[in-house]
Amino acid sequence: MTKPSTLVWILGFSLLAGCGGKKDKTTPDKGVEAPTIDRSLCEDSNKKVDSFDLNKDGKPDVWRLYAGSTLSCKQIDFDRDGRKDWIVAYNAGGKTLYQQADFDYDGKYDMLAVFDGTSNQPTEVQRDTDFDGVFDVKEVYGSGGQLTSVRRDRNGDSKPDVWETYSGEATVVAITYDDDYDGKVDRKEDAPSSDTPAPTPPAPEPPAPAPTPEPAPAEPAPAPKTPPKKK
Repeated sequence: MTKPSTLVWILGFSLLAGCGGKKDKTTPDKGVEAPTIDRSLCEDSNKKVDSFDLNKDGKPDVWRLYAGSTLSCKQIDFDRDGRKDWIVAYNAGGKTLYQQADFDYDGKYDMLAVFDGTSNQPTEVQRDTDFDGVFDVKEVYGSGGQLTSVRRDRNGDSKPDVWETYSGEATVVAITYDDDYDGKVDRKEDAPSSDTPAPTPPAPEPPAPAPTPEPAPAEPAPAPKTPPKKK
């Protein structure tokens, strides 16, 4: 049997390499890093803290933190377990800077929404949709607070592998996929028909006045005395 020539081996190897070759286009961005926020705004250190016990169980469930005379943070414990489930941080002008929410009350925040301190519009939102303690969805908003893109992490490696592009009407116009999670684009759908509704942008929360605890119930009036029987 005649052995294949060196040229045949080279051609065959080139063909196999070509068949195995893959897209060289990188994904629209790299990792989904957490936005920078000033967590000290919601820390007790060097703050005046006003606490309120709205349900009168002897434990506070609303806190308001002040830097000097300026409200810097509001915190709420909705399920009365002593942990903050909702946090809103404010700048010196009373505009919302960020919000954090624990929707399933497990002590880990499932949403972080960041706002522009001047326009008071959202700039990005990160969500933990499967409540495993890791953000897997990132929403990006334009200068007018309009949704521009959504990045999703399907395999839990903290890297986006689906990118949704939106128009000014919160209509998805394209979806890009990295199906084998290698950091490169596998396919793209233009003008896709998607049944997934666009996320609803969070609303800024004004610094509402301090809550007033419900007044204690009045002492019941004494029972009327039984009149003496007539003799």
